[in-house]
Amino acid sequence: SPRPPVLEAEPVFEEAAPPKSLPAGEPQGRVLPFEIDPAQLEAGFKKLRGELVHWTNKGRYTKVRFKFRGKQLLPDLPLAAVVAAEGLSFYWGGILRVLVANVVGKSVFEVELVNDADKRVLAGREALLSGDVDQALTLFREALAMDRDNASAHLNVGVALKLRGDREGALAAFETAKAKDPEGGVGAEAERLAANLRPKA
Repeated sequence: SPRPPVLEAEPVFEEAAPPKSLPAGEPQGRVLPFEIDPAQLEAGFKKLRGELVHWTNKGRYTKVRFKFRGKQLLPDLPLAAVVAAEGLSFYWGGILRVLVANVVGKSVFEVELVNDADKRVLAGREALLSGDVDQALTLFREALAMDRDNASAHLNVGVALKLRGDREGALAAFETAKAKDPEGGVGAEAERLAANLRPKA
């Protein structure tokens, strides 16, 4: 029988590359840098599991995405399954261990926590691009029902309301988006759009 392909060994690097800034309006997940030391796998997995349990209890995220050097390693996994013992024994005891075993030295993986609200935002943006403003607005508001702190959803609500001619509603949505992401790209884009809608002094 043919041998399974062996992953190419990655070069050792000391620290994770700085995260790239997201384009305005892109959903923003929480990315946890996870340092893998092949000599201390159990300790590493235990520490990561503690982080995931913490965020599971907060209830804001529903899925986990494992990435290495920008490439997704596995399909998105339900967060609850990953923190459960069964999920750990299958995914971490199997697939992830194989991936880790093929990495030379210490390396940093990205563990991205994903909220289903982000999918609604993306679907809403597609609706907006196709000209269906009402459907887009519905999807953005569904995203906010799932995660009221989603700056991208607030920003896109503002864009949709502006297209409908609701300047006051749009301005309020942009102001909220800026407040939810004061230092990020979404907040900066919200401020740019809000500036054009504020009453002139």
